[in-house]
Amino acid sequence: MHNGHQHHIRRTREKVNPDGIVVVLSSYFTQRGEPALLSKWDRAESALHAGANLVLELPVFFSSHNAGVFASGAVDVLAATGLVQTISFGMEEPDFDVAPLVDILVQEPITFKDSLKKHLNSGFSYVKARAEALASINAEYGVFVSSPNNSLALAYMEHIARKGLNIQCMPIQRTGAGYHNTSVTASGEESCFASASAIRRELLESGLDAVAHTLPVPSFEILRRSMETGYYVLSTDLLWRMIRMVLLRTTKKNLSHSSEMTEGMENRLLRYASECGSWDEFLRKCVTHRYPRARIQRQLIHLLLGIDHTENRTFQENGPAYIHPLAADKKGVEMLRAMRKKASLPIRGKLPLHAQGAEGKLASIECLAAEIWESLTPAFIPGTEKKRHLIRGQEYAEEGNAP
Repeated sequence: MHNGHQHHIRRTREKVNPDGIVVVLSSYFTQRGEPALLSKWDRAESALHAGANLVLELPVFFSSHNAGVFASGAVDVLAATGLVQTISFGMEEPDFDVAPLVDILVQEPITFKDSLKKHLNSGFSYVKARAEALASINAEYGVFVSSPNNSLALAYMEHIARKGLNIQCMPIQRTGAGYHNTSVTASGEESCFASASAIRRELLESGLDAVAHTLPVPSFEILRRSMETGYYVLSTDLLWRMIRMVLLRTTKKNLSHSSEMTEGMENRLLRYASECGSWDEFLRKCVTHRYPRARIQRQLIHLLLGIDHTENRTFQENGPAYIHPLAADKKGVEMLRAMRKKASLPIRGKLPLHAQGAEGKLASIECLAAEIWESLTPAFIPGTEKKRHLIRGQEYAEEGNAP
């Protein structure tokens, strides 16, 4: 929960003046296909300090997926509360007229579909092929969707339009360094609003004090606490050894059935698994024009979690099966009470591991993600995540200040 997130929450309060703010927070693995730096519970606590009233979990199946699935899962969780009327998200260009873009993506006119297919067949990744197809309609569209936060924002709006949800969109101008910017030392505003990637890199290379200016004080103290207790994941050494072991014992046929695995990708993964000594080396060799780094990372996380093609399609079609609250202040507790009557999904204080169907399966994947994540921490205290429960915070007089 860095300065950019806190700025976003504050700007949302200023522009919308809401009765309360709900944050949907990624699980143990992120949309980049990486383990989260901190436990979802510690990040939920940070979100309360930054001004959230209620923090809900985005299950790991959705949080470690492509932008479309990530966005649909987040929107569906918010819509299912029965309370949310406005969704706020960051954009590089919040004043851009996105309505025609959304119409193209929802209606999928034949010219767009043909162009998209042509570029996919030419070896482009889906993200690049879509940008090229949109650029063939309007050059500005291609430029717009090439910015990561614009693209994710578009995914939120597309899903809302497809489902006909009665939810307003409130884009917030993204401030400071870009999504992929890896520097926290730039002069001026960017040094305060560093990207998550930049903060992780600086933390790894220079230590805790080097990132203090990029985080709100409560977030920094929670990060300090986690680092001191060894309850964080920063190195990819253990992750690579886990994934390498799984790859080495998986046949080509079985690997081809793993979630999001497309024809031929399994050959590349198996070819380099035996000869690479690090996560970065392996990814450098596997990345191609068609298969960017984030996609490969997500595929490997899904492999670790045991998600196959059939489950992948089913979960995408059905969406989240429950609402799992992580943290709430006084107002958030009131919102949870209201949700008991208004929510369209069951609210689960604990993961519904024994439930039937999709609810139980999603919960079991979530539990496995927790087990894997805590196995990657320096502390490695098995079972810790299973014991965590709803964090109850105070209602802060001013967002972002410690109580």
